[in-house]
Amino acid sequence: MNRRKYQMRITLKSDLCVGSGYSYAGVIDSDICYDASGLPYIPAKRLKGCLREAAELIGLGEKETEELFGKGGQDAPGGVFLGNAHLENYEEMRKELLHTGKAMGKYVTPQSILEQFTTIKAQTKIEENGVAQNNSLRFIRTVNHYSPLDMEELCFVSEVSLPDLPEDHLEENLLRAAKAMRNMGMNRNRGLGSVRCQLVPCQQEKKTEIDFSPIEKEDEIYTLKYFVRNEAPLVLSSGNDFKTEKYISGRSVLGYFAGAYLAAGGSGDSEEFEKLFLKNQVIYTGLYLSESGEDSKGRKVYYPAPAYIKRLKKTKRYVNASKEIPTEEKECAKRNIDTAYACGNGNQPKKLKGKFCCMEDGKLWVKEPETEIVYHHTRKSKRQNAPDGNLLYTSEALREQQIFAGEIRGEGWAIRLLGGLLEQGSLRFGKSKSSQYGTCVLDGTPVIEKAASEEAVYPAGKKILIVLRSDTLLAGEKGWTAESWSVREQIRQKLGIQEKEEEVYTEMETGVLTGYYSKWNLKRPAVPVVKAGSTFEFCLAEELKVPDTVFTLGELTGEGFGRAEILPNYKEETLSDQQEEFRILEGAPQEEAEEKPERTGKLCRRILLKEAEERLMRKAGRARLEFANPAALGRVTLMLADSINTFPDDLEGRYRDFRHRISSIKNQELKKKAERILGQWICREEEISAASLQYIPREEALTGAGEEDRELRELRLLYSKTGSSEDEFDEEMTKLWSGYLMAALAQEKYNLKQGGGKA
Repeated sequence: MNRRKYQMRITLKSDLCVGSGYSYAGVIDSDICYDASGLPYIPAKRLKGCLREAAELIGLGEKETEELFGKGGQDAPGGVFLGNAHLENYEEMRKELLHTGKAMGKYVTPQSILEQFTTIKAQTKIEENGVAQNNSLRFIRTVNHYSPLDMEELCFVSEVSLPDLPEDHLEENLLRAAKAMRNMGMNRNRGLGSVRCQLVPCQQEKKTEIDFSPIEKEDEIYTLKYFVRNEAPLVLSSGNDFKTEKYISGRSVLGYFAGAYLAAGGSGDSEEFEKLFLKNQVIYTGLYLSESGEDSKGRKVYYPAPAYIKRLKKTKRYVNASKEIPTEEKECAKRNIDTAYACGNGNQPKKLKGKFCCMEDGKLWVKEPETEIVYHHTRKSKRQNAPDGNLLYTSEALREQQIFAGEIRGEGWAIRLLGGLLEQGSLRFGKSKSSQYGTCVLDGTPVIEKAASEEAVYPAGKKILIVLRSDTLLAGEKGWTAESWSVREQIRQKLGIQEKEEEVYTEMETGVLTGYYSKWNLKRPAVPVVKAGSTFEFCLAEELKVPDTVFTLGELTGEGFGRAEILPNYKEETLSDQQEEFRILEGAPQEEAEEKPERTGKLCRRILLKEAEERLMRKAGRARLEFANPAALGRVTLMLADSINTFPDDLEGRYRDFRHRISSIKNQELKKKAERILGQWICREEEISAASLQYIPREEALTGAGEEDRELRELRLLYSKTGSSEDEFDEEMTKLWSGYLMAALAQEKYNLKQGGGKA
């Protein structure tokens, strides 16, 4: 079923605090929601809840409300899909800030960006006698009413979709609810959270076009490789309600494609549906961590860490646990191995729990998905009669903007059909898919390849490792089995291994697989599984030939279970050679073409100027003006204060007035000293009598070797990379001359009191 696309535009009419549930002791009691770049957003769940309240407020019937927003306790989502409400042009801003962070990360940080959009407000409770109640002081962070980019009212945009049905009552009801929503967030009765909400139709997404030309015969086996990026956090079912799975399971992928097939008009009773989704004729692998890039062939894919790779506790070195690891430094010296690989004295090998690994060309990369803790507060609806009322709960989620890779393996006709479904647009996985979570999009164009046809050969007498890439379900004579001898036997039979009797390495982990039939609202039966990463070593008595190094094993392989990989374990040399195989590699930094930010240029300039002002004031605190006595210092300070009060908004007038006051000083020594300190920052001494305010180019003024001077020069250079110039930076700094001089004079007063003045 196609869906119509809309935008929900939320324009702020006052400051806003949509709480995230986080607090920071002594600093902020209620924080807002913001992303990894520091840009604030409104979570879709809060938006959906406010819209539902508005729908009830305007008298929308219970049936219409549940049809639009869904019904609590049901797995099937409602008609409307809502995304997080981000700032206008969010994607362009996020990408620019990501690029800018590489050059300006020292100054343009997520916190400095957040400070430009927000304010921290304090509030307290007043007793009837007018005195503040003890321990009632609270601090909340609010999103500012106006944007720092253009000083217009801040606007958030949420992507919305509705089923494309002949009747348009869903659109009409959602439009009415949007118009009725006038407030959201905290402290609505104290001036916060006033908004205007509009529902605007938008253009359909441009479809991704997959090249199907590699499919030559409809009955041959092909592989469709694709990458997705989660635009929203992912909450994926695991054995723990508060934890999320660290990858998207093949079962979830199969469920998405089955739903897309039915939504496109396919029949669940057809033979085609059975071949695609029920008979394991098409294999849907899980989606595992990957990395961004344009070429799908060059991207690394990270699978659950193999059990045989360990990390030494103290020295943090990676070792192959299927080989003998020295326990003492003496043994390392005899074998010409770095002593850091000795596993004695508490340096024992540790499992890579929760880690994902990629091994290519004998090298190892280790990665872990980024997660976050999210807070939600359920509010009791007027139509609900639950005795417990409101409920605060937390959940773990995979952070957004991560890349995942997966494959679909099947006959040509199936790959062509599934590729067509993949072209349609967004994918949704996990819990709360209709709001805030689960939205993914294709990252790059999927690639179709013919299944591998070259045999892999492993010589007799050598050892190989069988590593499970995914959880594996195995059926024995008496039902499901997860015993090591049974697993080894099924691997032998699957690959035709003739095993040599020799001591070999086996390390496996078992678990329990559960699930849920949403159609019948019933739990799946719990069955034992062999966990991904389990490793089995075999010593070959005869040469082994296999059509591919990756194969499937056991039951429900169509749902991504039972993926295994063959790895050679030939090396019998020292551990130093093994360590050369297993080492962490970090990508070398690549030089990128310098791009000036368009959407966030003004934002970056504001941050850089604020940082420069802070360093300038620190520099003023270290200035030594060497006034002879407090009376002379007080006289010049009073002149500057009078000039500031006389011309609060006119910098030129303030400068001319202060210069005129200095010229009236009869004491020539004091007059020259005042002119000299004015010329230190504003202009050269020969330009003191100029008719207008002049400034010294900063390459002349900032020649000091101090930390502040060095950072000011750095800020000046960075400012020119934001679409502006160094001259504009100089002019902005010159506007601070009176503040700088006042700070320097205040510091000089302190020095004189401490006896640091000139005698």
